[in-house]
Amino acid sequence: MKDKDQPVAVLGVGVEGRASIEYLLRNGYTDVTALDKVIVEGLPSGVRSVFGDDHADDLGRFRVVIRSAGIRPDALALEAARAAGTTVTSAVQLFLERCPCPVAAVTGTLGKGTCASLCAAMLAESGYRTHLGGNIGRSPLEFLDELEEKDRVVLEISSFQAFDLTLSPRVGVALRTTSEHLDWHRSEAEYRAAKANLFAHQGPSDVLVYNADCPGAAQISARSRARKLPISTQRVLGEGLFVEGDRLRLRFDKRDEQLAFDASHMALRGRFNLENVAAALAAAWSLGAKLEPSCVAGEEFENLPHRLERVISAGGVDFVNDSYATRPEATMGAVSGFADTPLALVLGGSEKHADFGPLVEALRSHPTLVFVGLIGATAPRLLRALEEIETHSCETKVFEGLEPAMTAAAQSVSSGGTVLLSPACASFGLFPNYKVRGERFRAHARLLAQSLPVEGGPRQKSSDK
Repeated sequence: MKDKDQPVAVLGVGVEGRASIEYLLRNGYTDVTALDKVIVEGLPSGVRSVFGDDHADDLGRFRVVIRSAGIRPDALALEAARAAGTTVTSAVQLFLERCPCPVAAVTGTLGKGTCASLCAAMLAESGYRTHLGGNIGRSPLEFLDELEEKDRVVLEISSFQAFDLTLSPRVGVALRTTSEHLDWHRSEAEYRAAKANLFAHQGPSDVLVYNADCPGAAQISARSRARKLPISTQRVLGEGLFVEGDRLRLRFDKRDEQLAFDASHMALRGRFNLENVAAALAAAWSLGAKLEPSCVAGEEFENLPHRLERVISAGGVDFVNDSYATRPEATMGAVSGFADTPLALVLGGSEKHADFGPLVEALRSHPTLVFVGLIGATAPRLLRALEEIETHSCETKVFEGLEPAMTAAAQSVSSGGTVLLSPACASFGLFPNYKVRGERFRAHARLLAQSLPVEGGPRQKSSDK
């Protein structure tokens, strides 16, 4: 893309596509076309556009096509463009080609956003000017022009973004990986192969942090030629970073030391978040972060919006927003953190034919679960499975929407407990996305809290994130 007068197309004009267009214009590209099936308003002046069903016809007329992440790289229109001599690239590929400073990139099925944010916080605590982007909601092209060699970058990368990369980051992180997006990927094998491609171009001087407790993470790490730094929360490792009681221990590069991090002081909810802390610390350290300030950042880091986010507390009732939990495994991890208080769970959403068996077993054995409110297309299937819970009294009921389910949940723990939105399903059908679902939960939680007595005044606490 050295010739800035060449015709360049951006295929797919969502958040990432808009960032790509703005990057091109900032850097002097004069012939930019936006392509999308739907009409997109508010494009910058001077940008051509083709919208509608024929938007991807004859991509071969462009010198370069920047593919947005949701478009498969092997789409017929893109294959035809390549055959015509067009270069097909992506925002993440362009970033990795042009980034002047070291990059850590995080992928996996569960915990990507939290781990990437933790890693960025640890690097910042160690004094680095740090930039966070990728699938977390900010295209790295937004800050590429600001970067200097001494900076650090942390990216959260989805399988869609990793699919066709030809470059890899200096530090990779492979978190717990199961299966996901099988409505887009053709198989679980393809999903994992796409993630593995993020690390496939690493060399011996690079580092790959991976969850040694998860076979899926080990599998997607296998293609990398980087030095492997495993992490574990379940066992002692001969080499790697692992949990020892409430502490972390590092054995790597001739080091063997107990770190200052103490899980009992961790602000993050959920013991499972130790996986994210350990992986983030290993990655940050591999990019030059100091261990002691990284441990402080790990202890002080709070849950991200919509990820076990405590919204408000009143009358002994906590309202916790975990709308980002769109998979059963995420909800299993969430409910495990509420075993010492009465728990009312709001569950369900759009149907992706996930296996709810392990989740039902976890709920069956949960010691304090008193209520499950079911919403969305998956409610009937979940109801049939949850009706088998017999070990303790747990009311289970289907509701037409989120608000009535929350109201009933709050009534079930009105003498003290937690109302948890952790749906185990995507939001579509009821909401445009998980963020809107979480925002609706926040709003109704604050409304419900007004009818609950406030204990001691200062206890009432609200999150406005």
